[in-house]
Amino acid sequence: MSQFEYLRNISIGQYMPLSSGIHRLDPRVKLLVFSFLVLAISLTNQVAGLLFGLALAGVLMAASRTPLTYALRGWLSALPFLLILAALQIFIVRPAAQGFPLIEIIGVHIYLAGLLAAARLLLRFTVLMAILTVASISLSSLETIHAMHLLLKPLRWIGLNPTPAVMVVQIMLRFIPFLALSAEKIAKSQASRGANWDGKKGGLIARAKRILPLIVPLFINSLRQAETLADAMLARGFDGKRQRTSMQEYKIGLLDVLFMLGALTSALVVLFPGWINV
Repeated sequence: MSQFEYLRNISIGQYMPLSSGIHRLDPRVKLLVFSFLVLAISLTNQVAGLLFGLALAGVLMAASRTPLTYALRGWLSALPFLLILAALQIFIVRPAAQGFPLIEIIGVHIYLAGLLAAARLLLRFTVLMAILTVASISLSSLETIHAMHLLLKPLRWIGLNPTPAVMVVQIMLRFIPFLALSAEKIAKSQASRGANWDGKKGGLIARAKRILPLIVPLFINSLRQAETLADAMLARGFDGKRQRTSMQEYKIGLLDVLFMLGALTSALVVLFPGWINV
């Protein structure tokens, strides 16, 4: 039955109440820090910066006590799609200057630039997955919503209401585990009725045929859940124009400031790794 356990393969969007120093930081600081790191890793094109980001992700995983096997499960679940993208990079990317190909396969030339692009893509995805896993484990959805409300509060001074945008993010975070659980129920129901869900048999086309009957009922259940959620919000008098309050008051301390300064410095090193040699 392990092939039906989709939720256990998702490492992003699930919070773990662990007792670590990162968990005890202010949620606004954690949200800003992880946002800066993800942005820096997404923008950098330097292999040295990505390697530094990988080392930094390992330090964050150790500081937040993130289980390595848990992070690897989420990475391995997306690895087949990533390998397809890496293969496309190998066959598509060409060097800027005319050079000799490394390998020629049935008239298709493979250059060193394509291999480097594929390796860079794999490395970038690995670092992003590690940092996003640490972020989801150490930052609960409730803390994320409160942090976004507090960070976007100055927008009210210019007449912009951030509550609808924050509510969209909150609903998106809530629907990630819901979709996984719904997919598990539908797959188990179809398997109990004789559907072939043996993932070890058949190629890519056979697996696609097994997934297609799952998409339609999953889409219908998602629409029903969205309608139920909208009715529940209306019944409880939800009003996006009102300012939300919180039972807990967040205060930024010295450790929060030091953590943010260290993260900003690390983000600059990821973007400009040449500074290390200066």
